[in-house]
Amino acid sequence: MKNKWYQQAPVWLIILLPLSAVIAGISTVIIAHNNKVDLVAEDHVKTGKAIHADQSKSEQAVKLGISLDLTLDGTSGLISFNGGQYQPGQVLKLSFYHATLAENDFNLMLSADASGVYRFDLDQAIDGKWATRIEPFDGSWRVQEDIEFPTGKVTLDGKQ
Repeated sequence: MKNKWYQQAPVWLIILLPLSAVIAGISTVIIAHNNKVDLVAEDHVKTGKAIHADQSKSEQAVKLGISLDLTLDGTSGLISFNGGQYQPGQVLKLSFYHATLAENDFNLMLSADASGVYRFDLDQAIDGKWATRIEPFDGSWRVQEDIEFPTGKVTLDGKQ
């Protein structure tokens, strides 16, 4: 007596190979959807205008001669002015932007201690490439630089 079709090994081989390709394709789509990379902005016009505004603030920092030292050792860091025309004791906004994952971006508002040094603590140490931006609370100037962490001391000025 002959075996029925579902008892034949070659039949299952013919069915399982395409089925495994379909399952792998669906899994790939799910993984890609859940781990999106934020490299392309949704609104290109607004992004272009924001980049232009960023450049004018950086140019203002160069004009004022603003220069800052950023020191980050693990989870603790400090910022100190090297020179330039700045308002002593003003509140600074320190922003970290991850190179590819927007959900990792964060900001800190810092105030100076009695010696004019801005000290801060992070929840966890950061590493990898981060766009680092420092600006006063009023947003009148900005210094920024892409920094590969971990690093010790980095000098930021308006020149990119």
